[in-house]
Amino acid sequence: MINGGVMLIKIKLVSAAVLIALFFVSCTKSHVPRSVQKFSNFTGEYIGQTIPDTIPQLFAPGFISTGFRERDAAYSKDGSEFYFTLMAKGSGVILFVKMIDGKWTKPEIVSFSGEYSDMEPFISADNSKIYFASNRPIETDGEVKDYDIWFAERTDDGWSESQNIGAPISSDKDEFYPTFTSSGAIYFTAAYDDAVGGEDIYMSEFVDGKYQTPKNIFGGVNSKRGEFNSYISPDESFLIYSTWGREDGFGGGDLYISFMQEDGSWGEPKNMGDKINSNYLEYCPAFSPDGKYFYFTSSRTDKSLGEPNELTYQKLITLLSKPQNGDTDIYWVESSFIENLR
Repeated sequence: MINGGVMLIKIKLVSAAVLIALFFVSCTKSHVPRSVQKFSNFTGEYIGQTIPDTIPQLFAPGFISTGFRERDAAYSKDGSEFYFTLMAKGSGVILFVKMIDGKWTKPEIVSFSGEYSDMEPFISADNSKIYFASNRPIETDGEVKDYDIWFAERTDDGWSESQNIGAPISSDKDEFYPTFTSSGAIYFTAAYDDAVGGEDIYMSEFVDGKYQTPKNIFGGVNSKRGEFNSYISPDESFLIYSTWGREDGFGGGDLYISFMQEDGSWGEPKNMGDKINSNYLEYCPAFSPDGKYFYFTSSRTDKSLGEPNELTYQKLITLLSKPQNGDTDIYWVESSFIENLR
């Protein structure tokens, strides 16, 4: 139990990521009712960042991408909210920043996160739901067993309590990285029994208000190497995902793209190139709401962030004596290069 000034929060300390989340809570909620009253110095769209060109750039260095481990990128559909994941020792907590009167707030834990390991947020096309992967138990006071897809619904006060997406998607296997088409079909990765590799890409159509039995997309995409963190374009014209061990790979794990063919099959995957990929791991593909910019996470170490922004992460610096610089950060780049890969 931790004293947050005017409130007590009972929580299961399941990982170092949870401790990080708690320090964010104590830092924000003990001084002001909500972090929306604590603004950063950034104004305007894309968190006020200098627009990148064809060379990937760190996204919001010192504010979003810091000396800690950040991954994932998800905007609300109007671009006024940005969600990402902070990792520690394999567990995650989902944070967000919000633009109010043109100014961006400082990072805060989203209301449903912080007790279990949560990651990989995705905002629905109508802006009414946020989906994510979590190892929280389905039953109250149940045991942590595996990762499922969960969601929360937008309310007048923020987000509702989280709900499990349920069968036939949730199972006793791990499910990760939900993304959706405009028609409501969900693409995600899982280690089901019919997986070609340890983890494959699956899709489930949404028909008459119900998700259908997930289908392995097979074809030239899923392989014995395993695929993870897949992103489906809203029009289902292309699929971006990570894998490793291919002959055209650059090293630790690369991002690939496959385009839908006229016959409905997925085309031969193409490495997204040496501007995106490196000899480190690249994963977590995402786009800005307008589609102009491509976001991804990389563990490349060709940067020096130094200490995290003290105003944003003061309590975290106290908690973690050695910031984990050079581990994972979020990058962004102008997205028109994707058409050149067709």
